[in-house]
Amino acid sequence: MSNSAHDGDASVLSDMLRRVTRLSVSYPRLTVGLVAVSALACAIYAGVFLKFKTDRSDLIDPSAAYHQRWQRYEEAFGATSDIVVVVEAEKPNTIKQVLDRLGTRLQQQPDLFTHVLFKVEPGRLRSKGLQYLSPEALSTGLNRVDDYRPILNGRWDLIQLQSLLPRLKLQLQSASARGPREAENLLHHADRLTSSMASFFDDRNEFPNPWPDVVPVEPKLAERASETVYLLSDDGTMGFVMASPASKGDSFEGASEAIDAMRKLTDEVRAEFPGTKIALTGIPVLENDEMRRSAQDSTWASLLSFAGVALITIWGFRGLRHPLLAMLMLGVGMAWSFGIATAVVGHLNILSVSFAAILIGLGCDFSTHILSRYLDLRHKGEDVAEAMVDSAGVVGGGIVTGAITTALAFFCATFTDFLGVAELGIIASGGILACLIATFTFFPAVVVLADQNAPARTLPNPFQGKWLRKLTQFYPGLTLGFAIALSVTVGVFACRWTDGAPKPLLKYDHNLLNLQATGLESVETQKRVFESSKHSLLYAISLADSPEEARRLRQKFEALPSVHHVEELATRLPDRGAGETKLLVQAFHAELARLPERPPQFQPVMPDPIGKSLDDLYRFLRMRKDPLSQKVAGNIDRFLDGFTQLNGADQMAFLTEFQYRVAYALLAQFQALADASDPEPVVPADLPEELMSRFVSPQGKWLLQIYPKDQIWDMAPLKKFVTETRSIDPEVTGTPLQNYEAALQIKHSYEVCAIYAMVVILIVLLVDFLPKQHLAWTLGPPLVLVVGAVAILQARRVDWSLSWVLLSYAGLAFTIASTLSFRSVIDTVLTMATPVCGLLLTFGLMGIFGIPLNPANLIILPLILGIGVDHGVHILHDYHAKPNEVYGVSPSIVNSVVLTSTTTMVGFGSMMIAAHRGLYSLGAVLTIGVGMCLFVSLVPVPALLAVVSRRRNAAPAAAGGGTVAPASQRPKAASRVA
Repeated sequence: MSNSAHDGDASVLSDMLRRVTRLSVSYPRLTVGLVAVSALACAIYAGVFLKFKTDRSDLIDPSAAYHQRWQRYEEAFGATSDIVVVVEAEKPNTIKQVLDRLGTRLQQQPDLFTHVLFKVEPGRLRSKGLQYLSPEALSTGLNRVDDYRPILNGRWDLIQLQSLLPRLKLQLQSASARGPREAENLLHHADRLTSSMASFFDDRNEFPNPWPDVVPVEPKLAERASETVYLLSDDGTMGFVMASPASKGDSFEGASEAIDAMRKLTDEVRAEFPGTKIALTGIPVLENDEMRRSAQDSTWASLLSFAGVALITIWGFRGLRHPLLAMLMLGVGMAWSFGIATAVVGHLNILSVSFAAILIGLGCDFSTHILSRYLDLRHKGEDVAEAMVDSAGVVGGGIVTGAITTALAFFCATFTDFLGVAELGIIASGGILACLIATFTFFPAVVVLADQNAPARTLPNPFQGKWLRKLTQFYPGLTLGFAIALSVTVGVFACRWTDGAPKPLLKYDHNLLNLQATGLESVETQKRVFESSKHSLLYAISLADSPEEARRLRQKFEALPSVHHVEELATRLPDRGAGETKLLVQAFHAELARLPERPPQFQPVMPDPIGKSLDDLYRFLRMRKDPLSQKVAGNIDRFLDGFTQLNGADQMAFLTEFQYRVAYALLAQFQALADASDPEPVVPADLPEELMSRFVSPQGKWLLQIYPKDQIWDMAPLKKFVTETRSIDPEVTGTPLQNYEAALQIKHSYEVCAIYAMVVILIVLLVDFLPKQHLAWTLGPPLVLVVGAVAILQARRVDWSLSWVLLSYAGLAFTIASTLSFRSVIDTVLTMATPVCGLLLTFGLMGIFGIPLNPANLIILPLILGIGVDHGVHILHDYHAKPNEVYGVSPSIVNSVVLTSTTTMVGFGSMMIAAHRGLYSLGAVLTIGVGMCLFVSLVPVPALLAVVSRRRNAAPAAAGGGTVAPASQRPKAASRVA
């Protein structure tokens, strides 16, 4: 790198840049033509072959153990992330009607939707329902069937009201004489009968079954085998339709076609059911909405960024022609960058797509430095070509150093475990180098073509920051004190002070929902679903080899404090062998084989006998003191109060209809038992197909969905949920596990990337500032020692960390450098002051403003390091170019640093218009970060260098007994300073 800072000779790099630039300006038309053809070819190549990957799983290293578990699940069951339609209404029946309408319509579009689920039909399980009962329950049921044998043999007259009510009273009297327990079953029957009569009288559409259950049914028998079960929330106020998009496509919008069709359909159904709320959510919808909104916001931000960068450049250079040439150079660099991305990686992911915004913010910085020096030299009398060649030689070393350090900062990301970050590192570093090449080839050629006939007096005078240069040069102590006071103030307010100890306000937010755009329907619906039903859209997945293992795992998972419930299919199979119940089920089948289709027609019921029987039963029960007897008496009293108000014809009509319903209810109960008495064993093929396709793989794996008790978008409950589920099944997978591992990995990757970038930047800066004769001795021995240590550790199979290897190498190199050329180490440290102090101030302001670090804005670590180092390199090179005067920043340096910083701030700050909170936070943090690097590079660092230069110049003056002349009284330095 530029060694002239120390020895006064032109560096090898400076000579090379001069030669390349001279070649470009000597043949400007040929250069521009060749570059234009290559840029066009890259643009066409990228347009044809560059692909887009939108799935979050595309960001993860395929070799990661947790991702391989996810891939094994997907291979067994396919990609089954569901679009979820949430239906809200006051009445459950309305919700079911909407679910039927939506689900049926979705099933009719298999080209868009698969695995449609909104209700579960029992199917073949209905005929085998009795096999789910225990042998004890079946034996009890057979005994009760035997009690009803006369009726089953045709004696339906036994259940006529005129005989049933008197017989019930006699049975109660007889049982009461034997003890209170004997009468309990009869009282329950009387309660059901009289409650049914009273309810039916109040509402003819309401008829509760008056008969006790023949078989003592287990609570979930109906759900397992005999009824159609809709997907409803716990309180019945929400219904759900789940469907997977048939194809996600290969664009940024992912499953857009299916989601758009779903939204159109929900609009149509909503119009059919006024007052019903229908909304979409689910992982595909959340990701799709995020991508659409971020793409929309990014487009507007890019347009605003491009316009803002152009306007600031025009303002800074006080003209139009040169800024437009700089933007044209940026376009060439971006075209080459897309070609590099296509050739090296072949696709963009949801992280690496941001590289375009990065290049808009950084790519024009190189041309800004060249242009600032070029205009300065033109005003000093140099012609076009020589001014451009000299500009490349004077500031080119700093540009190359800054570009290489920034590119290396990004390239270090390729050594991280997170594939999305690694691909971003490759593409961004390649793009920065592409813009660097365009700076010394295309840009000089187009400037020479544009300015070849332009006199120097017509060229603009760029912004020079005269007041700032004077402040740092003539009042360095005051300026430095102000900067230190401001930094301390930021540090104090960036901490929460408890018991006299500071605690930083800056936090890291893992919650991906907090990155979504505000007001998105899918996000708000997801939150509402969880608050209403504790039913998360996220669940862990465990795979079992058999139904028995699935049942065992379910019991273990549901015992965990962090688990709300587990859904699986194995419990829909009987939990005992078919041999235990087969004979009992066959007995039911035989006993109920000859049931009539409908009960017999009864004669009209006369009101008087029924009224007398009810009145007798009422008086008998009133004398009993137990609560159940009093309840039955109250039922009768309530019924008779209304019944006696009817005329005779209406009383007869009511009782006749009630009589028929009583008989039909009993027959229906027997028919249901008969329909469920198939003795053939229950097999998995009997389970509903809509569940089999989701919960049993073709290879025979049984899936368990483990739902969390708490909202697991936040890291604390997510970590607890992951840890506990893994304690039961170490191979557990699912979206929560993917999110957990990916969140940790991306955070770790950016942190490691920052360490790698820091080490690489330190080494590059050391190379830049070391005298040539010390390079080999400084860099060679540490390399031998580190490689030898790694070889020994590898041979002994001892784990080693690349971070520690790089840090060790840097430490050894700096130790040697400090003995050979201590000033080079000081220069490196001063250069690093800009990014390090800028980053610390950024973190402080983020804490003050309540902006957390998150997976979207962590990219600031390599970006701010690269941008800050770029500023620091130019300041230090400018400082060493003025060895005999009190240091003051050159006007061209002020112009270029201010313009590169403000254009970068506008480029990234434009993202703050985004509703997408991830993009907003990225724009806000980078704007703050670049602003802090600008502040450090132009205020405290020049002030410090001014103080140092005064002491540097005072020492030889004191030794010679003279004084150092002010800068204005000394001869001007030569225009060519390497």
